[in-house]
Amino acid sequence: MKVNNNIPKYVETFFKSCEIDEKLNRYSFFLIRYDGVVLYHNNNLANSISKSSIGALLGGVWQAAKALSDFIPKDKKSEDQNEGFRLSFDTSSQGVYVLPISVGSEELYLGLIYHNEINPGFVKNKIREMAAGFSEYLEQELKENFNHNQTRITENNNFLFGDITDSEMDRLFAFAKN
Repeated sequence: MKVNNNIPKYVETFFKSCEIDEKLNRYSFFLIRYDGVVLYHNNNLANSISKSSIGALLGGVWQAAKALSDFIPKDKKSEDQNEGFRLSFDTSSQGVYVLPISVGSEELYLGLIYHNEINPGFVKNKIREMAAGFSEYLEQELKENFNHNQTRITENNNFLFGDITDSEMDRLFAFAKN
């Protein structure tokens, strides 16, 4: 899977610009790449586990769940079998919640680790809203970046050798035939 080098910049910009609900921000949440690399975390680690360990574990648990989902009988009407999937490992007041964010060829996961929550449905809904907002933002940024690059390529279509003939090419590389 191709990783867009601008994604970390977009992640930082998004999380600096969005209002994160205070109820959600009191828990640890992470945005990770498909390979477990942490792109963002909100610095609310309640224990001594490093953010890279959590990223690797969240990525691994998602990949394992995705592999298990291959055993689910396929619905012939559905084109994307993983669309709408989310992972929840929880009790009524604490747990782990992971959502996929797919934009083009990019696959990211937004994970939440929460505890002592009276209304876990509320925080799960807030994390789903955050994932949807980030997905829209990222899709727009990638589209604008692509359009900008296409415009720049079109404008710079002035070739160094515009009208070179075959005989000129043959003379240019004649040394290679010897």
